[in-house]
Amino acid sequence: MTPTDRFVRILALDGGGLLASDAFGRIHRLDRELRPVASSPFVRQGRPLYGLTVADGWVIGKDRMGAVFRWSLDTLELVDRLDPAAMGDRSGLRPREEPSPCSSRGIGVWQDRVFVTSGYHRQMLVLDLHTFEVLEIRPNICGDSPMEWACTEHPARHAVSDKRGHLRFGSFSDGVFPELVKLDDGNIHRVRYDALHDRFWATQDFGEGENADVANGVVVVSPTGEKEGELLFARDDVEFVAFSPDFTRAYSGGFDGELHIFDNSRRELCISRTVTGFPHQLSDLTVGSAGQVYVLCQDGTVVELDAEGGFVRDTAHRRQAVWDIQPSREDPRTLYCATDSGVAVARVADSAAGPMVRVEAEYLTGAGFTRRVAPAESGCVGITRDGTVFRSDRDGTVRWRVPLPDLAHTVAVSPDGGRALVATNGGAVELDAADGSRLARFDVDGLPVWATAYLPDGDRVLVTRNGVIAVLDATGASLRWRFDQGEYPKRAWVQDNRLYVVGDGGLKEIEVGVGVAARWSRLLSNTVENAVVCDGLVLASSYGMQLAAYEHAGMRFAGLLEDLPDYPKALTVIRDADGAPYLLVGCRTGLLSLYRVHTDGSRPVLTKLRDHWLPRRPVHYTLRHQDHPTAVADACDTPQARTADATHQGATHPDARAHDAGEAVTPAPPRPTPAATATTAAS
Repeated sequence: MTPTDRFVRILALDGGGLLASDAFGRIHRLDRELRPVASSPFVRQGRPLYGLTVADGWVIGKDRMGAVFRWSLDTLELVDRLDPAAMGDRSGLRPREEPSPCSSRGIGVWQDRVFVTSGYHRQMLVLDLHTFEVLEIRPNICGDSPMEWACTEHPARHAVSDKRGHLRFGSFSDGVFPELVKLDDGNIHRVRYDALHDRFWATQDFGEGENADVANGVVVVSPTGEKEGELLFARDDVEFVAFSPDFTRAYSGGFDGELHIFDNSRRELCISRTVTGFPHQLSDLTVGSAGQVYVLCQDGTVVELDAEGGFVRDTAHRRQAVWDIQPSREDPRTLYCATDSGVAVARVADSAAGPMVRVEAEYLTGAGFTRRVAPAESGCVGITRDGTVFRSDRDGTVRWRVPLPDLAHTVAVSPDGGRALVATNGGAVELDAADGSRLARFDVDGLPVWATAYLPDGDRVLVTRNGVIAVLDATGASLRWRFDQGEYPKRAWVQDNRLYVVGDGGLKEIEVGVGVAARWSRLLSNTVENAVVCDGLVLASSYGMQLAAYEHAGMRFAGLLEDLPDYPKALTVIRDADGAPYLLVGCRTGLLSLYRVHTDGSRPVLTKLRDHWLPRRPVHYTLRHQDHPTAVADACDTPQARTADATHQGATHPDARAHDAGEAVTPAPPRPTPAATATTAAS
C-alpha cells in the first residue's frame, strides 16, 4: 500500500514509526521503515490537515476550513468530526459570517482538554479530549489571528503563537495569556521548549524590523518573555524547529530547502551542519525517540536521516506539480509547463465540448523541479530548484545549462529574445539567451530578488523580497525608477505597458514612474500566487485554494471559487476557435483544470470544463552536507561565522542521480544597510 496523496504534516510516534496527515483529510501510520501500514477512512469533506497532534490514545486534527477531527490512535478509525459552520458562538460573529480557510497548525492539549480555533478565527473551542464534547466557545487567545502553535512542554508555562508574529505566555489551566512578545512580521509556525537551557525556540516567516522580508531564522525567548537572541539563516519561511531526545541538537529549516542542525550542548546559538539537496522545500520535521530525524518535503516525500543528518531512507514518493504555464512566442496555442519533472509541452485543441489541452511531450531535466519558464524563440528558458538555468527547444533539446550559486525564483526573457533575467536570493543575474553566458549581475541593497521582468523597451525590472521595485535601463545599469510597494512578490510581468506584481497583498497594477494604479485582493485569504488579466477581467489565485474574479476597470469583485480540489499555482488564458477565453489552471498534484470564462455578467465568471492530470514521477536527489568549523563556535551566532570554508560530504540517495555538488550553501548575509540605488557588477 502506497499513499498517493501528498503528506502535509508528520509526527513521530512513541514506539517507532510515523503518523502523517494528507491533503485530502486522511491520516496514515508508517512503520519504522517508512512503509504505510494503516490509513483512516475516506472523508467526504476531505481537505488538507495541517493541525495534527496525539494525546492519550487519540489523534486530533484540524483541516484548512476549521473542521476538527478525532481518530482512535490504535485503529485510525474516525470517531468525531465537528463541522466548522456550526462551531461558533453567533453572538460574537459578524452578520452572515462564514468559516474562512486557513492552514493554521495550532492545537493545544492540556489536562484532558483540547484548545483549538475552528473556522471562525476570533473564537476558540474548548473540547473534552475523551468525549469530544464542546465544553466552551470562548474568544480566541490570539484575538482575530488564528492560533498557529500551542506549546505545553514546559511544566507550568505555556506558549501560544499566531500568524502575526506574536508569542504569548500564560496557561491553558485558566486560559489567561497576559504576556506578549513580538518576534516576527508574519507567521510563527513552531514554538518548542528547550528543557536543557530552560527557554523557548520560535521560528520566523518574514523576520522582524529592519530584517523583515530580508532575513529570518529562529528566536530564543526566556520563560518570562525576554528575547535572548536570534540566528538569521533563511531567506524564506522557516517551517519548524525540533530537538533531539537529549536536547543537545536542534533542527530547523523551511522553504529554502536547507536543514540546519544546531549544536545545543551550549547556550550560544550555533549551527554545526547544514544539509541541502532535498527534492523540495522543507515543510515539517519530527524526531523519533531514538533520535531518528524525519524530514517532510513539500512534495510529500519523507526523508529519514540519522541524528547527524546522514541519509537513511525515504518513502520513494511519486510526485507531480504544474508551477508555471507560458504560451509559446510563435503560437499561443502551444504551452510550456514547468513541472516537478521538467518541462511539459501542451497544445490547445478544439473538441465538440470546447477546447482541450493535449500534452504532447514531457521532457525530464534531471534537475530539481522546474520552478518557472519563460518563452524564447522556438522554446523556453527555465529555472530549477537546484539552482540551474537552462534553455531548451520545443522538442526538449537543451541548448545550454548554467548553474547558479543562489536559489532562483523567477525568470524573464527580454522582448527581443536576446537576454534572460533571473531573480535569485543573491540578486538578479542576466544571461545571454543564445548561449547562457553571463552578461551582468544586479544588486538592490544586498536584498534577495524574488521577481524580474522586462519593460517593452528592454529596461529591466527587479522586485526584492521586501517589495522594492528597481527599474534599470536596458543598456547599462543606471536606475530609472525606484519604488517601495512594501510587500513580497511571487511573480511579475508586463502587459499593455503596465507592470503587474502578484504576492503578499494581492495583485497590483503599477504604472512605472508613478506607482500603484490598482490592487485586487478582496476575499483572498492568503498569499496571491498568480493572476491573469484578460477581456476586462482580473482572475487571481491564492494559496488558500481559491480563484477570484474582478472587473479590471472598476476593481469590483465579480466572483469566487474556493475549497478547490488542489492548490492553484500556474494560470494562463487560452481561447477556442471563436476567440472565447478559457482559464487554464496548473495545480500542486499535476492537475490541469480548464474553466470557461464568462464575461457578459449573466452567469458566474468561471465554470469548470474539464481536468487532466500529468503522470507522477519518482524523485531523484542527492543530499549534500556543509560542516561549520568548530573553531568559531564562540561566534556561531554571528553572520560572519557562517562564511567560513565548509567540508562537503556526499550523502546520496541509493537510487539518485549523482551530480556536481557545485557551490557551498550560501549563508544569510549580515543585516544590509539600505542603499539609495541599485548597483551592478558585470561578470
